Amino acid sequence: MLRSSLLEILRTFSKQELAKFEDFVRSPYFNKKENVLKLYLETKRYAPAFESENLVKETVWGKLFPDVNYNYGIMKNLIHDLGKLCESFLSEEVYKTNEMQRSLDFLNSISCRTVSNIFINKIESAEKTFLKNFKTVKYDFLIDYYDGMRDLYHLKTGFLQANAQFKKKDELIKSPENLIIGCLIKCFETFHNVILNSLNYNSPVKSNITYLFLKELEDHSILRNILDYTKEHSPDNYPVLNCYYSMYKALSVNDSLEYFYEFKNNLSQNSGLFSDTELRELYNGLLTSFGNRKITTNNFHQEYFSIIQIGFKNKIIQKPDGTIDPGSFTSIVNVSVANDIRFTEEFINNYKDKIPPEFRENIYHYSMAVLDFRKRNFERSLEFISKVQSKDLFMKFDIKHLQLNIYYELNDRIAFDYSYDAMKHFIKSIKLTNESRVVTRVKYCEYIKALFNLREKPDAFRLADLKKKITDNKTLNKGWLLKKVTELERVNR
Repeated sequence: MLRSSLLEILRTFSKQELAKFEDFVRSPYFNKKENVLKLYLETKRYAPAFESENLVKETVWGKLFPDVNYNYGIMKNLIHDLGKLCESFLSEEVYKTNEMQRSLDFLNSISCRTVSNIFINKIESAEKTFLKNFKTVKYDFLIDYYDGMRDLYHLKTGFLQANAQFKKKDELIKSPENLIIGCLIKCFETFHNVILNSLNYNSPVKSNITYLFLKELEDHSILRNILDYTKEHSPDNYPVLNCYYSMYKALSVNDSLEYFYEFKNNLSQNSGLFSDTELRELYNGLLTSFGNRKITTNNFHQEYFSIIQIGFKNKIIQKPDGTIDPGSFTSIVNVSVANDIRFTEEFINNYKDKIPPEFRENIYHYSMAVLDFRKRNFERSLEFISKVQSKDLFMKFDIKHLQLNIYYELNDRIAFDYSYDAMKHFIKSIKLTNESRVVTRVKYCEYIKALFNLREKPDAFRLADLKKKITDNKTLNKGWLLKKVTELERVNR
């Protein structure tokens, strides 16, 4: 029993949840088996860790049935029944907070009963509540609102048609309107995930059905026509749909910054329409669209830093549970340190305890290594790197990248060559990451090695050629590389 999924779930329960679950198990509506209640009461004695040897199945059986020989089958069924109750309890906890779904289920249940007046009153009341919650940003994700309104109007029109009670014919179009708006928003959200999977795992984009579907709509001006229709006939919904559409454009057209800035402006102007949860997802879409550019500008870190500041301004850096994603933490450190060392230092100190415990130590040591590198404390930076013990693919890359930079700054040829070879081998060994990322990293390795060679054997012509390549091509740390070029130009004058 100690390794059962039941105890694994119970270990996550708070004191209040354990008490509420006891009420749930005691309720004859949900549980009519007295022995299942007895099993929970015996198990609860060992909360919150649930790791006592007294929770071995045979021992628990002895407590429940002291005069009966152990029966594996019965004990297995009791644990199974209590586990199913645990699942039902968690589902009920979520369901009771979903006012929209509860209202729709109630309306569904009475739509086929002979209570016409009650149905009409309840559905009109629900409609007003849903609209009010939409305008006061009560929904975690607006897709839930559009799906709910679609179902509500579908119920309403079906009932009115069956009872010949239509008063307004425009009610017929509200269900399909919400269907299309909700569907497109979901497609745009999914497209963001398609791009993320491409960047992180080299998953193909152009053969993905979401890409093909949206491209077909875009190429035939259908998306533009739907936006124009929404702007005219459903103006309250237009800013929401347009914001998601601009995210799609920023993600799909990545050879210029035009659509990125359009998305950034739309998100800034309409941030008040979205909950913190949804705004966080759109903010991540903004970061992805900027990182997905085919080109990198000289002010890459400044622009990226401005996006980070949008996150702080809207208080969406942390997740709803108060934690901060490890990847987001390292991205903030990597970008902000090139713009504002003081901000970076304060961020690390103020937010390190928000990193999930299993990642905290490695992320902290890496962040301090980055900070010390920027402060030119290179030896101390190496000390922090030596403390990082991470198996994460991207963390390993970040560490090797930082080591290469450090050995360049220390002018340590032997260590640099070793790190360069290790980096090239590591890049080749990565099977899942996006091909463009591989090319970008290979170029970076070539550029920094060329810089090291030109520092040892100056050549003004080759240095000018390298500067042009770094400026014209997409590469990591473009600002830092160009700074190193400038340093060599001064030395060679």
